[in-house]
Amino acid sequence: MSYKQVDHLISTPQGQLAVRQQGTECAPNILVLGGISGGREVYTQSGEGWWQGLFRDTDLLGYNVWSLDYLGGMGASSCAVTPGSVELQAQAVEEALLQLGVKHLHALIGGSYGGCVGMALVAASKLSVARLAVLGAAHRATAQAVMLRSLQRDFIELAEQAGDAERGVVLARALAMVSYRGTTGLDARFSDAAGAIDFMHQRAQRLVQRDPWQARRLFTEFGPALDAFRVAPQRVQVPTFLLGFKDDLLVPPHVLNELQGLLPRCWAYDEVATAHGHDGFILNTAVFGPRLQEFLEDV
Repeated sequence: MSYKQVDHLISTPQGQLAVRQQGTECAPNILVLGGISGGREVYTQSGEGWWQGLFRDTDLLGYNVWSLDYLGGMGASSCAVTPGSVELQAQAVEEALLQLGVKHLHALIGGSYGGCVGMALVAASKLSVARLAVLGAAHRATAQAVMLRSLQRDFIELAEQAGDAERGVVLARALAMVSYRGTTGLDARFSDAAGAIDFMHQRAQRLVQRDPWQARRLFTEFGPALDAFRVAPQRVQVPTFLLGFKDDLLVPPHVLNELQGLLPRCWAYDEVATAHGHDGFILNTAVFGPRLQEFLEDV
């Protein structure tokens, strides 16, 4: 079996969606969706994909894997208006895959925002999806997550009023970095708090420098969509693997326990003991990869 990688640009009613196909073309289809700043560069042969470990630790290259740049996000997709809801983003993904001839997915793997898109797609999709893996995402936003995202938008608005729009986006991303990482992990990594502050601002600046306007939309467009997201778990009628992460400030265990109890076909709910918090879905693939692989291979 030879590795193949092809990029597609698909026109949908919401805009043009940049979609990547890679892995083993004749194998079952798997759709991989990441967080709001994640895109189709999930895996590269040079080892620079942002979710490289997922492919390594679950043997995903044995499948025909699809990934994409979200409409309005950090990538090559384009749209006149960013989809105002998770459901509209899911509709665009569905439309693009159907145009590409993908009518059945062996699995959909969604991390963070991608887990929300995955649930919305499965709940209302024309696609046939055999199983769903939701990593660090839930059926509704928590009050704390909504509060944090509201502050991000406040930073942007105040900075724009002060005439320094880019600074507001950097501060919004810096606050996001605090919420993405676990408290114990940051404390263990930085014995000197000054180092933690430098890390926070450096990582924020790195994203914004890629494209300040695109980065701004992550907070002004994607944030409200996540705040308003609600899906009735009873509508997710496929085997579902839930994965949570210790110290996750955005998707804490209580909301995942709630989701587990409402899902008609919850295959399992596992919680990873990680110091990385919410970012465990990216950084702890070696821990949960074998379990996810078991789910993908379960008949």
